[in-house]
Amino acid sequence: MMDLATLHRVNQAATRKSQSERNVPALLTPDDVQAYRAGDKEAVHIPYIGYRVPKGYRTVGEPIFCDKSGFGSESEPAWTLRRLLDHIESCGASYWGATEEGQFQIYVQQYERIRQLGVRG
Repeated sequence: MMDLATLHRVNQAATRKSQSERNVPALLTPDDVQAYRAGDKEAVHIPYIGYRVPKGYRTVGEPIFCDKSGFGSESEPAWTLRRLLDHIESCGASYWGATEEGQFQIYVQQYERIRQLGVRG
């Protein structure tokens, strides 16, 4: 298990890499969640964004603490994949990204796209 300082350094490096790769939150829809549940494991991908908010986006609410091991239970503080997918589905079409990652848990953040001055679309 990594200590807090190591986790922070790893996430800082991953944030820099995410920025250099120009990662942005992924648009996920209820149809994507249904496809994932039907067996298309490529239908839902949540990119690592890190400690930054990409230009043209803003965060919505607080990050969600989730289990990424697949062994978590509904009674634990970290949301299971099933609970996260239920939540994503209930939000309709929205943008999602991972903001922090450890060995067994991950923080997932909802974003919204904002219109930038001078940019059409």
